Amino acid sequence: MGFRDAQRRLIAALEEGRYGFEARDALEEKNLLAIGEVSAEFVILLLVRCKGTQYRESPHDFDREIVVHTFLPETAGGRWYIKAYFLSDDAVFISVHRAGR
Repeated sequence: MGFRDAQRRLIAALEEGRYGFEARDALEEKNLLAIGEVSAEFVILLLVRCKGTQYRESPHDFDREIVVHTFLPETAGGRWYIKAYFLSDDAVFISVHRAGR
């Protein structure tokens, strides 16, 4: 898929409310979007700031057929970590948090 396509699709999913969250133990620490600590609009701003060199693809740990998209944008407040994948046109966020947490 590549950086630009993944970025564009994640932004569209956030704008249209077509996203959910993967269940995990450390939700409060690792997915600030899921707990309402950050908004979809804020995540869109992070994704817009992200450069192609701050992106990678990898297979999902539990289903190697699913491609996971990881973005590492930087802001004045530091580096962020956004990790998501797509189920059809909907996005599923695994992580949205400051890097190092």
